Amino acid sequence: MKWLLAGLLFALAVAMAIGTAAIRAENAMGRHGLEDLYRDVQDRIVEYRRLSIEQLEAAAPERLAAAHRAHLLAEDARRRGGIQCDSANAGACASCSARSARCRCS
Repeated sequence: MKWLLAGLLFALAVAMAIGTAAIRAENAMGRHGLEDLYRDVQDRIVEYRRLSIEQLEAAAPERLAAAHRAHLLAEDARRRGGIQCDSANAGACASCSARSARCRCS
C-alpha cells in the first residue's frame, strides 16, 4: 500500500511539473507578444513625433509663403502661355524648385 501511495504521489508530482512548465511556456509566449506590441507602439510614437515635427516645419510661415508663391507662379505661367500641367502634379513644375519629369510647364 505504501508503494502504491508513493507511486501515485510521484505521478501527481510529475503531472504538476508538466502543468507548471506548460503554464510557464504560455506565459513566456504571452510576454513575448506583449513585448512585440510594446515595441510597435513605441515605434509608432517615435514616427508620430517625427511626422509632427515635419508638419510643424512645413507649416512655418516662410515655407508656406514660398509654396504659395510657387503655386501662384505656376498657375500664372499656365494661364498665360496655355501651358498644361498635370493636375496631380500641379505646383511641382519648372517655376518651382522640384522640376518634375511629368510636368510639361518647363
